Amino acid sequence: MSAIKKNKWPKSKQAAKVIPMRIVYSKSRNENEKFIHGMWMTLYSTFWNNRQFSPSETSELKKLIADYFENGKNQKRNFKDLAERICLAKRYVNRKKGRYISKPIDYLNINYRNGLQGTASWLKEVKEQRKSAPHYNEGITTFATALLSYIESPSASVYYKFRTKLIAQKQYDLLQIFQNTILNLQFLN
Repeated sequence: MSAIKKNKWPKSKQAAKVIPMRIVYSKSRNENEKFIHGMWMTLYSTFWNNRQFSPSETSELKKLIADYFENGKNQKRNFKDLAERICLAKRYVNRKKGRYISKPIDYLNINYRNGLQGTASWLKEVKEQRKSAPHYNEGITTFATALLSYIESPSASVYYKFRTKLIAQKQYDLLQIFQNTILNLQFLN
């Protein structure tokens, strides 16, 4: 007696049944793509609003932004941290004539220390300052919270709520970036 049992099915039943597969994106993947797109629109609105990017350039730059979301952190916290770092970089450039943001392909590269990656230490410094002065640089946190809220639930009420907060805090530079970002989110893809 053989240990291998042979099946004696009719030939019609021996053919493998093909089951069509559908790709179903998980909520976290869709949410991650929403954050990446929102971050791209924020960066675009802040630094390169007067420049046109081709769809292939935009796709390449979004891939670079996605690297910042691959660290396993809480994606919402990550988004807010990146938004605050963008504010710090914008203010750094505006503080002194001659400062500039490098070209997008370099600035967004996670290995380029003079780009967005280099601002991590700036945010860490701000967070250290907040331990002794809780309202230190509060506007950048309001801005980051506003963007995240709008990305999650784009509505006029969210816009007006945070517009009012930024005006009350006299964060006019951040208000301008917030409004530009919302316009670009609404009308550019």
